[in-house]
Formats: sequence, C-alpha cells, structure tokens
Amino acid sequence: MKGAAATAVAAPLALNGGMAEAGPEEDRIVKAAKKIGPAALNGMMWSLYWRNYPGLNKKFQGLTGIYMKKVNDVPNLLIPQRAMAEAISRSGKFDFFHVESMMIPSLVAAGLAEPLDGYMKDAGFDLKMVGNFKKFMTYKDKTYAMPTDGNVCPQLIRKDLFEDPDERKAFADKHGKPMKWPVTFEDEVELCKFFHRPDKDLYGSGSLRDKANSSFWYWQYLYAAGGFPFNDDAEPTLNTPAALYAMDTYLSYKQVSHPEAAAWGSPQMIPRLVGGKIFSCQYWDGIIGKIEAGKFPTTGKMLYDIPPGSRFSGRLIHRAFSAPVMGIIVNKLSPRKKQAAMWALYMSTSKNSTEVVGHPTMTFHDPWHPDHFKDGNKTAKVYTAKGMKAIKRSLLVTCPPPYVTGYPEFKEAIDQNLSEAYSGRKTGKQAMKDTQDRWTKIVRKIGKRRLKKEIPYYKAMMPTMDVPPV
Repeated sequence: MKGAAATAVAAPLALNGGMAEAGPEEDRIVKAAKKIGPAALNGMMWSLYWRNYPGLNKKFQGLTGIYMKKVNDVPNLLIPQRAMAEAISRSGKFDFFHVESMMIPSLVAAGLAEPLDGYMKDAGFDLKMVGNFKKFMTYKDKTYAMPTDGNVCPQLIRKDLFEDPDERKAFADKHGKPMKWPVTFEDEVELCKFFHRPDKDLYGSGSLRDKANSSFWYWQYLYAAGGFPFNDDAEPTLNTPAALYAMDTYLSYKQVSHPEAAAWGSPQMIPRLVGGKIFSCQYWDGIIGKIEAGKFPTTGKMLYDIPPGSRFSGRLIHRAFSAPVMGIIVNKLSPRKKQAAMWALYMSTSKNSTEVVGHPTMTFHDPWHPDHFKDGNKTAKVYTAKGMKAIKRSLLVTCPPPYVTGYPEFKEAIDQNLSEAYSGRKTGKQAMKDTQDRWTKIVRKIGKRRLKKEIPYYKAMMPTMDVPPV
C-alpha cells in the first residue's frame, strides 16, 4: 500500500514542467474563487502525493490568492486517525485531509466532512469519473471529496514467460490443454503453480498477503462470487458460502506465494515485481507506469488486463478493487473551508488532473477521469496504451471495501482473521466465524439504524456490469 513515515513539511512552490494552459473549466472555478477571497491554507497529505501539486498550487495562488501554505506530511494509514482527532478537538486548524474515500461515512458522522455540491454549482463544475467510480466520492447523494488517485488493481502477467513457445508447450503437455489468459481465480492459481519456481527465485503470485492489505483482495474474491458483506438488515454475512469461498480462494494463493509474503507490503513486493521475480498478480496501477517508464527487467515484458473472475454464483463475474481511493475532504470546521473547496475543485479538472496523473516519473496518482483515457492524452505515454486499456476496464468493474460508518473497525477485524488463517493459526472457516462475531459486535456499537440507511448507498457503488467491454 501507499504509506510512509509522517513528518511536517512546508509546501514547496516549484512549478510543474509543461503545465497546460487553463481552459473554461478552470476559468469558472477561478471566477468563483475570486468572489470568496484569498487564503493561506493548511492541509494534510502524504509527500509522495503532494509532490505533483506545487506547480498547480502556485498557479492558483497567482490567479486567486488561495494557496496551500503548509502541507503536513502524514502517511495514508495515519491520516484517518488524525482526521478523527480533529473531529473531536474541533480546532479548525486543518483545511483539508487527503484521505481514503472509505472514511467519508465516518467523517460525515463525526461532523468533519464538508459537502461540496454547493461549491461545485457556484463554479459550474461537474465531477467526472470512469464508470460508477464517481460514487466513491459521494455519500447519501452528496459529494464529499475530490479525487486524486484511481488506485485500481489490474492484472499483471509476465509476457515473456506467458508467450514463450517452450513454456506453452510444456504447459500443454502437462495439462492436456493450451495455456490461456486466466478467466477465473482458479485459472490463475493453475498458471501460478506452473510458473512457481522458488529454486530460481521466481514466484507464481505477487498479490499482497500482509495484514494491512489482505482484505482488499478478499473483497475482490467475495464480490466476484456474488457475495456482499451485509444483508439489508445490516447483519454481517461473512458465514455464507460466498464468504467461505472467498476465504478459500484467498488461502489458495499461499502455495504460489513467497514464504515471507505475510510480512511484505509494497516496499518489499514492488522490487520483486519490477525485477521479474513474480509471474502474476493484481496490483495498484501505478506499477504499470513505474515499469513502463523505467528501465527494469520487466519493462516492455508485461501483459495487463482485468483481474480474473469467478463462476461461483453460476455466472462469470469480474471484479477489481480500488483501495485506498484517495480524495481531498474539506474540513467543515475550518474558517477557510470555502477557499479549500475551490482549491480542491481546481486540482480536479480534466486538464489539471492530467498534469497530476500524467507525470512521467512521479506515478503515484493513477488515472480516473474519462479524459485521461482519450486518444492523445499524455497519461498514455506513461502507462502505455495497453496499460490504460487494462486500467479503464478494471475501473468499470471496480468495487470499494465496506463503505459504511466504522470502516476502520470492520477492516481491522477481517484483516486480523485473514492474517491468522494465512499463518495457519486458524482454519479459514473459524476465521470467518470469528470475523462474523466481531462484526456483529461492531454493528451493535455503531447502531443498526445508521448502517441500514447506509447499505443501499454502499450497494449502489457496485459495478453495473459483470464483464467490461473489450
């Protein structure tokens, strides 16, 4: 996952090179922002995200007098706690939090998140995102965040191995069928087993299995099986056949993963991915830009597409996952919230988001705007045309983690049990039973009435198709 140590830093003001000229979308925001007046803002954003914004920040300052004077450098995993602390203290010190959108329900409940629809109307701004992805920024039909990062996880496979004639013949001789692109998770495991060669430092799967990230893959398996973690009465459904299938699928990749995978996050896995030591995985799409814009053993030697799916439900369903989907959430308690909202809108236009997402080397923000995928958009120079196609197809079937109040508690409960099942301290069935029990207690703590009202909006975030168009 995208995370690092926290430090407080002043925001640099160096210009981004090659910045596009402003257009009508930007002009309308500038006009609306000028009516509000200037302000020096104080935000919270991890430095690996902030580094793409200084040029745009300086430009907006010159146009409106509104700018980010200070950015508190805090890693993604710690910002939710900092935001909730602000909700309790009500200091109004921070003007925005760059935080995963799954926190929106909790931050709304805490009275921290400012609705942005009124500002969007004043500026004539229409938020556009691929497929159903716009709903990741909303809660109960109100917009609470401006996106900065698509962060979907497409499928990656070693092209040089997959297309090697000798490997294909050996696979056909062993299995009595030709080697094909994995349609289901079971197909992927079969391929991973064939290419799993620890003695040559080549491992079948590189999908993460550490405690902090495990549940992202679990939700993908569950949704593809036709499952959902709650029923309409806000009761957890983690003891259903679909939930148990998802656990079995999660555990089935252990046989083709590195023996230390349970302790590895992106800092350990990314070097192995770009170094060609992994055959197959689903991974955050920024890795495509890193591989293709760099000089690695895998540059030009990877295939990209949507993740495998499942026929467990009786039909083929493909699901990807996007998490954490980072967004700018304006602090409702800030005396500068109006200026912060306009700053957030300005950074989210088609042209400005292209400058952020299409940076040739700082590929930490990933595509999400429909215009990022248009012919001629410079983002394709970083992610390649084939990479962009895989990202777009994945966004069309992407899903969120549980989009309800109390998400951090629900996540901690399932992450803990997935970790214990993966290590062998529990069976998969026992882990799901224990998760069901813990979730039931969390539901009681939060209140069924609240969750019952939220679940329809969570369901509405699900994709509108099972298999995206080619």
